[in-house]
Amino acid sequence: MSVDRTACPGQPPVPPGPPGPGVLAHSRALRFWLDPANLAARLDQAGPVVRTRTGPATAFQVNDPVLLRKVGTDEDTFRFWGPDPSLRDFAENGVVGLDGAAHRERRAVMRPAFTASRLTALGPSVQARTRRLLADLPEDRPLDIRVEMSRLACGLLVSCVLNSELTPDTLSKIAATRSTLSSGIFWRYALAPWPWVPVPRRRACRRALAELDEAVCQVRARHRPDPDGQDLVSLLEAAAPGNPLVVQRDIRALLIAGMETSASTLAWACYELGRHPHYQQALQDEADAAPDTSRLQAHQLPLATAFVQEVTRLHGIPFLVRRTRHQTYQGGVRIPAGAVVTLPLGALRRDRNRYPDPDVFDPQRWLPHAEPPPAPAALLTYGLGPRYCPGAAAADAMLPVALATLASSHTLRPARPGRKIGVSLELTPTPKGLTMYATPCEPRLADTRPAPGTRTVSRSGVASTEGGHR
Repeated sequence: MSVDRTACPGQPPVPPGPPGPGVLAHSRALRFWLDPANLAARLDQAGPVVRTRTGPATAFQVNDPVLLRKVGTDEDTFRFWGPDPSLRDFAENGVVGLDGAAHRERRAVMRPAFTASRLTALGPSVQARTRRLLADLPEDRPLDIRVEMSRLACGLLVSCVLNSELTPDTLSKIAATRSTLSSGIFWRYALAPWPWVPVPRRRACRRALAELDEAVCQVRARHRPDPDGQDLVSLLEAAAPGNPLVVQRDIRALLIAGMETSASTLAWACYELGRHPHYQQALQDEADAAPDTSRLQAHQLPLATAFVQEVTRLHGIPFLVRRTRHQTYQGGVRIPAGAVVTLPLGALRRDRNRYPDPDVFDPQRWLPHAEPPPAPAALLTYGLGPRYCPGAAAADAMLPVALATLASSHTLRPARPGRKIGVSLELTPTPKGLTMYATPCEPRLADTRPAPGTRTVSRSGVASTEGGHR
């Protein structure tokens, strides 16, 4: 590829330079599943369903996009990985570990907490909470981005979605152990057909799970119910009166699932900001152009939203997993009962028929009026079918605001430019070994902002007015 189109709106393309935080290095053992670029290169040569083998694991990979959606939504033939017996210690009977009608009923209980009016109110609270959490970042040493973004994601989830608080010590413990717990769940499920194979760090996983349960108790003890009783924790408690164990399991499941995608997305966003530092200024300019800079909303941040979508496209969950309930034929291939079926989302997100220059990080492809028009539904960020994430709309409302607040308050730069960055084997792949400095930005004076309607061009080349982006 001769040019890198990862420029801010209004800037010409720039030639590719040396990597910022470093190039990615995927695990050799699971490269076929984890490396979307490797998968995308094989899709055109593969059939609709292909039997794959990686080490001791055998799976059936669904390559056809139409068939992929069918498998992902057919609950009668394929079951979700969450209720698998191998994960009983983690999921128990929480919403993630339920199946079929029980799962749908529990999702229906939570639905009123994610109405449009409540999602609109999330923006300012996310901005304020992000600022408080970022204020604790040390300036004199490199940060482990995987841990710090886990702390940020957990803090936002507990404060803005669960209406509660965790002590700083508990929040730090959860952030430090999230990766251990996530990788433990991943390996427990991956090695389920071979129970005699020891799961790595089993004791560490048990300790992490115990710390998570302590955090759940703290969430319930510090819960601030809304007056109308329609907040998430109040709804869960009202649906299971006199059964606190059910509520505790649901909150535990929501903490695990809610932290995963958000922490991974924010960590990869930091990685891309390190590789493309001009976007930090562009994101700050966009936030400064909002009508009320102290009450940001996702719909006011098209560039931040596009940035999150492009991060998801390149670094989102590489595949979904299903397991057959009974023998079935898909794409002319016989799949036995109990077989693992993988849906390679990462490969579809790098499909050249859908995305021009699919290996280039280019948030502009998601901006309004982009050509060709973007297709957010093709990202499948939060899964599909009956297992679609119930908190997806909340995440879409929170992440752009959190990213804009981060870029406006701190300048990120790699601690070790050029260092290889690994991909951690977790429920959601996360950059491993990514360390960065976070330097607070100088506050901008209110009277230096242009008058309403004035067209300006920032240092990053972004044309804007006081009323919003162009």
